[in-house]
Amino acid sequence: MFEKLFSERGLSLERLRVLVEVQAAGSIVQAAPGDPVRQSQYSRQLRELSEFFGCEVARRRGKLIKLTSEGARLAELAREHLRALDDFRAECAAEVIDYTIAAGDSVIQWLVIPRIGGLIASAPDLRIATINLRTNGIVQQLADGRVDFGIIRRDALVAGLKHASLGTWHYALVVPTALVGKRAKPSPAEVLGTLPIAAQTTDGQFAARLRAWLHELKVEPRHALACQSFPQTLAAVKSGAFVAVLPELAAADLPAKQFLRIDGPSLRRLSRELVLAWNPRVVRVRPAAGKLLEKLETLFRL
Repeated sequence: MFEKLFSERGLSLERLRVLVEVQAAGSIVQAAPGDPVRQSQYSRQLRELSEFFGCEVARRRGKLIKLTSEGARLAELAREHLRALDDFRAECAAEVIDYTIAAGDSVIQWLVIPRIGGLIASAPDLRIATINLRTNGIVQQLADGRVDFGIIRRDALVAGLKHASLGTWHYALVVPTALVGKRAKPSPAEVLGTLPIAAQTTDGQFAARLRAWLHELKVEPRHALACQSFPQTLAAVKSGAFVAVLPELAAADLPAKQFLRIDGPSLRRLSRELVLAWNPRVVRVRPAAGKLLEKLETLFRL
């Protein structure tokens, strides 16, 4: 059985591990930064894989050596098999088994981490690693098997991924009461047209929806602070100097006497449906992932 795989030298678990590392890093230099000896070893091992399979698995592109499409495909196959072997080894040794969940920073901070504790407490042989990625990165790493599960917008799904709806991620306009004094609760247009705004600027879709909403309100906002994440935006609001549109989960614990939460139908245009997404190969390669998946669907439902 498998005589052709073992009739020639060149194929080994070590070489396959190197292939997976190079794909994850992007190139040989990035997989072994500042270590020319190891870079040379990696280059040799990839060349030996190319000779064994009879196709080029890596090629120089400019100053970097990166995987070819054939190399990327082989890396995905290797990752699946190495992961299955490592799970089997951990199970036999009664060791902790790792799973990864990728999501944006705000989802990790206000949805994943606050709810994951109960699951870990009931499963001492389980360890979860959270990975902060933008949506495109999550989708790509789900597709090639670098992460096990991801939480993304429903409209970001691509062919080949399975998903379960988690519900709708809503937003609220949050205003420090010190900025409005004892006035009656202001409208969103009054707040956004007169008070300094802290805005999350790196989420392209959210920023576009926010601009459309501001245009609908016919206000010229005073964007006083640009932030790279919603946690930064929340910190700006907590300083008492800025207003911001934040996920409702982020605003839930703010003291009502110090902060006004303004919501309403017009803010719903910013909402997005979140889904738990996974590659069906994960469940096939890691049988325990199926049971974990069912728990995660319930755990993260909004």
